[in-house]
Amino acid sequence: MANAKETAAPRPPVRPASSNGRGPSLSGFGEYLRGVREELRKAEWPTRPELIRLTQVVLAVIFVVALYVGALDRGLSWVTTRFLGFGE
Repeated sequence: MANAKETAAPRPPVRPASSNGRGPSLSGFGEYLRGVREELRKAEWPTRPELIRLTQVVLAVIFVVALYVGALDRGLSWVTTRFLGFGE
């Protein structure tokens, strides 16, 4: 069986970030933004009813988690006050 390094295709040489040696340049930033815009156009966006329903689900989950964490905090505070004497 051949080693993974032996079968892998050779990598192209890494190009330096900029020719002046001061780090990455902004010359490719516009191209990057054009690519981002193109990818966002390809995305499938939710319809308004889907967006409203999913927002309601997220808010309900946040509310339930907040109640759980609040109850846990209250219980642990009671335990530390009752048995360890902190907070008196």
